[in-house]
Amino acid sequence: MVCSKCGHKISNGYICPNCGADNILFQKARTASLRQYNKGVAFAKEGDYSSAIDALKECILFDKYNFVARNLLGISYFQIGLVTEALKEWIISASVKKDKNPAQRYIDSLQENARLLEKYSDGINMYNKALEQFRLGNDDLAVIQLKKSVDMNPALVDASNLLTAYYISIKDKAKAKKTVYRVLKIDKRNPKALEYLAEITSSEKSTVNADSTKAVSTISERNYGYSENIQKDRSDSFFNKFKTVLRTDIALFAAGIILTSAVFATLVMPSVTTGEKNKIDEMQKRISELEDENLNGTSAFAVKYKNLEEELKKLQEENNKYKGEYSIKQQELDIQTASAYIASERYDEAAEILYNLNADTLSDEVKANVDDMKAQCYPQAGETIFNSGISAFDSGNYEEAKALLQKSFEMAPKETFSDNALFVLAQISEKEGDNAQAKEYYSRIVNEYSNSDVFSQSENKITELSAQNG
Repeated sequence: MVCSKCGHKISNGYICPNCGADNILFQKARTASLRQYNKGVAFAKEGDYSSAIDALKECILFDKYNFVARNLLGISYFQIGLVTEALKEWIISASVKKDKNPAQRYIDSLQENARLLEKYSDGINMYNKALEQFRLGNDDLAVIQLKKSVDMNPALVDASNLLTAYYISIKDKAKAKKTVYRVLKIDKRNPKALEYLAEITSSEKSTVNADSTKAVSTISERNYGYSENIQKDRSDSFFNKFKTVLRTDIALFAAGIILTSAVFATLVMPSVTTGEKNKIDEMQKRISELEDENLNGTSAFAVKYKNLEEELKKLQEENNKYKGEYSIKQQELDIQTASAYIASERYDEAAEILYNLNADTLSDEVKANVDDMKAQCYPQAGETIFNSGISAFDSGNYEEAKALLQKSFEMAPKETFSDNALFVLAQISEKEGDNAQAKEYYSRIVNEYSNSDVFSQSENKITELSAQNG
């Protein structure tokens, strides 16, 4: 058989000769862990998170490396507002199994939502303050802080349970029921909430309420040794049970205020055991060493990254070189194609090719040749584009008309239709509310096209637009 702990092959018996593990006990522990895990899953599906937490804690007790159970335990804690405990379990889980573990996704999700974490943290801090105010006897102030705690962290059932106890103590049955039902809606079979509900509906509620008033007002005194005057014969009463549970809560939360803030501020796992803390310290030390090596450029990663950067730079230079060579070859082919189009009197197609050439990459000789070709085809192509622009203008498609007429004028600025292209462009500018641009187009007609059939109209438009601006 194979050792369940270290994987060593065992020839005889059940004791591993390599690690000394008793595989019979190991298997029993694994079986017990699986049984508790299945219970935890069933409880969590029902919304009974308190029972799920108890079962999953036992599961982990038998098998501390069960990261799936830790993930579900963290989710259960999160559902009842104990975000710190949830984070602790997820961080431990992520350290047990680093790859393909949803725990890291849970942590990242919370870390990305800083505002939500801050609200949860404030809610727990308010709960801590309420406990302290109860200890000091300031019940009114404690209740205000409890209400704020519930507002900030509605899932924090401990805060709602304490609020229920207070309402029972002042005999406000309606509010007590409301807070109890709020808890049970979150955590289906929360033990405290069920006890409080039974207390509220008990036929002896008046007597218990009298006891509870005194109990809530002296919670911290008894827990912290401030008073020894509580009668011994009440040890079995409902609120003595409540105080026993609350004593643990006060101790845990009072001691954990700084710890809770640290978790929310840095998402670092609280000190679970000395061994785990030492591991974390060693990891942090190694991280610091690696960071220093990276900064100095001496780490294996830094050297590899630098080599990759140099290789990438070299490849980019080669790529740019090839792209440049391809572009030149492509333009040579385009020029040959345009020349063939001109020879076939396909001026529009030739002009389109020549218009899109990058003149910066052409030699002076080639550029001169291209200019000659443009002189042959641009006037005819410009007129075709001008006619298309006028059609677009008549159809009310001013954006398309504007682009076509500008291109037409750029190709053929000295043809018989060029002044009309400027005139229509001026009209489009007016329609767009750009009178300055319109005036500039009209001025070009007056200054450059003295024989234009729209000369007088352009002069009048200049006067009209100048009057409007004046």
